[in-house]
Amino acid sequence: MSAPHYFSYTKTGRYYLSGSLKGDYDTVCFALHGYGQLASYFVRHFNAEKLSRILFVVPEAPHRFYLSGSNGRVGASWMTKEDRLKDIADYCAYLDELYRLFLPQITEAGKVGVLGFSQGVATACRWLTQSNYHFDFLVNYAGVFPPDLDPTTSLQKMIKMPVWMVIGNEDEYISVVEFKKNVAAWRNLGYPLQSKIFEGKHKIYAPVLETVISDL
Repeated sequence: MSAPHYFSYTKTGRYYLSGSLKGDYDTVCFALHGYGQLASYFVRHFNAEKLSRILFVVPEAPHRFYLSGSNGRVGASWMTKEDRLKDIADYCAYLDELYRLFLPQITEAGKVGVLGFSQGVATACRWLTQSNYHFDFLVNYAGVFPPDLDPTTSLQKMIKMPVWMVIGNEDEYISVVEFKKNVAAWRNLGYPLQSKIFEGKHKIYAPVLETVISDL
């Protein structure tokens, strides 16, 4: 089999907002959805009154596909194992472009962060580590730090940044044992993570989200 060849091209991305751009916000938060989700549905989690001070920017992952067979519901994915390093570089560049688009709102608000859910957690961690842009906080909801993340580089980037690790005690994809092990490993490296284990499954619960966000 011959080696692959690559070329670059322009691709259109789409995103959704939790509120009007004319709103009065003190925080801009990029919210990255999980595997098989669409941004149009994911954004609904951020419309609560208690979150109204935050403008959530919800980009959609660049790879869309049918969830079952060749028709019906559609979902999106940030990457797969196939050519993963190229996909990671591409989505980091994609998210950097989105950050640049919202620089006026970020400057006006004064605080900017990232929230990742499920597959979006690994995406958020990689983007935050590789990006040259400033972030004030990170929320890893129903996910853990990916094993390929370089702790030294990440710590240099995030050592003074509040980071929440959040998971349900009945999560179908990540056990509480695995979650605690991941948190402990990063704490042992000197990173002061905040963690929360709530009663629930692999989904976003408004009260849990509101509690975590209010502490940032």
